[in-house]
Amino acid sequence: MGEVGKQKAVEGRESPITQGIRFLKEVRVEAKKITWAGKRQVLMSSLMVILFSLFIGAYLGLLDIIYNFLISLLVK
Repeated sequence: MGEVGKQKAVEGRESPITQGIRFLKEVRVEAKKITWAGKRQVLMSSLMVILFSLFIGAYLGLLDIIYNFLISLLVK
């Protein structure tokens, strides 16, 4: 790399503080583009997750009871 190339590389560098400030400005711009879900959509999604979790928990609990019963029959 020639002397001119080295000079441009050094001039093109930003200090860490300048890079940090530029990064935070870009974050602010991108954060303004976020679209949040509505209250109803959040409520419905939360209810779906809760109901699904209860269903899976009941299913696994039932399987546990059945397997425990079958294993206790085999051990006797």
